[in-house]
Order: sequence, then structure tokens, then C-alpha cells
Amino acid sequence: MSKGLLRGAFSLMAGLLFSIGLQVQAALYYVGVDGSGFSPATLPIEVGDTVIWVNNDDTFPHTTTSDLPFFNANYWDGTLVDQSDTFSQTFNNAGTFTYRDQLDIGTGTIIVSVPSATPVITLESPRLTGGQFLFEATGLTVGKTNVLLSSTDLTSWTSIRTNVAAGSSMTFTNATSPGQRFFQVMERP
Repeated sequence: MSKGLLRGAFSLMAGLLFSIGLQVQAALYYVGVDGSGFSPATLPIEVGDTVIWVNNDDTFPHTTTSDLPFFNANYWDGTLVDQSDTFSQTFNNAGTFTYRDQLDIGTGTIIVSVPSATPVITLESPRLTGGQFLFEATGLTVGKTNVLLSSTDLTSWTSIRTNVAAGSSMTFTNATSPGQRFFQVMERP
């Protein structure tokens, strides 16, 4: 095998350093409060998400006050004096959290669940076979769509193949090309 082909194969194999699952991003949720109470009154969210209460009442102050004991680490108490005032709370623990408006009739519930696990897709076993570059992707979720991306500079990524996983692993085959290429596989939600 020539030095150039070996160097190219090594560059391609070095590019398999990337394995990616889509990262779960924390979300923001808004709850309005006025003389009718909280809207929505019940809100399902995930651990790490933030709830922002907004005073929609142009004449009356409101609060968002946890029903937990004051010394509980998950307790919160926010006062919304004027219209458009806000108070935010990030929920870092799973559970059901009830709260009330100490100045009016509103009550509410925040239901915090643990987010589903992000798949960890691993690219491994790089090899040259018959002039083709092959590698395995493992950790795939059966029935989910996966996108194989390629880059020469780690900045610009190009989709080169999309498929639906029939099993938890699959082999990707690509023609060898001059220069260094990096690969990543991303699972679509």
C-alpha cells in the first residue's frame, strides 16, 4: 500500500473521533397569572427546564409561592407587583410541585419528569476494504432516523446519508478520498 493511501486512511480513521447524540436543551415555559388564576394551571416539564411566571393583570399584584416548607431546597416565592413583571424558577429535581397565589385565588402544579436518555452513538472499527472506508455505528435506536455527516474542517458539516436504523448497529461504507474527513452520526428526535 502506498504511503499516500496509508496517510489518507489514517486521516480518515482519525476523523472517527466524533460520536454524537442530540443534546437535550433545557426549555423555557411561561405561565400567566391574573384574577382568574394561573394559565396553564398544570404544566408538565423536564428536569432542568425553567418556568417564567408573568403578571397579566393590569391592576393587581400576584405571587407564585411554593407549597413546600420554606427550608426545602425546592421552595420558591416570587412577587409580581406590576403588569408584565416576571419571576423565574429552574426545576432541577423530578417531582410534582404545587403552588399558589398568596394574594388571590390561583393555584397551580408543575410536574417535573426526568428527560429520556439521549442515545450515545459510537463510531468504531475504522478500516479500509477494497478501496472503501468502512466503520461501525453502534448505540442506534431501532426505528429512529440517523444522519451521517462529514466534514473536512470540523466547522462545515454535510449530510451524506440518511437512514432508519433496523438494528442497534450498522456499517457505513464510503469511498476513500484525498485529505482528512471527519464523520458523525446524529439521531433525529
